[in-house]
Amino acid sequence: MKTNSRLYLAYELSEIVRDYYWHLVQQHEEKGIHFEKLRISQPFRPRTTGPHSQNHRINGFIQQICMSTGNDFDVMKYYLKKRAISRGYPFKTAPDGEPVPYSESEISVEQASALIEEIQQFAAENGIHLREDPLGIL
Repeated sequence: MKTNSRLYLAYELSEIVRDYYWHLVQQHEEKGIHFEKLRISQPFRPRTTGPHSQNHRINGFIQQICMSTGNDFDVMKYYLKKRAISRGYPFKTAPDGEPVPYSESEISVEQASALIEEIQQFAAENGIHLREDPLGIL
């Protein structure tokens, strides 16, 4: 919807969304809440899940690293995500200023690729040979 101004954004809601939106507005007004939040971001392809997916590959590779190093899976995953920030892996900032990497459920295909590349680099640096599991038996 055109506003004739570069300072203002107008958007039109579909009929279904409009009814839901007005229901939320009424609930918030009853509680004394008077604000809206609209998140605008570039569209992205969500990362894949299931067998033969990026998500499966990430977790399988981390599992192999953990078996080789003896480290805890969750700790190693967090560590590798933090390392992947330098490759463009997204993060939020904690109150103390430390980066907190996004969950895989929030990332795009490209961001998942950055994490996979970091995992593979870590494995190479530590002499760990990662194996693909096309048959799902590992």
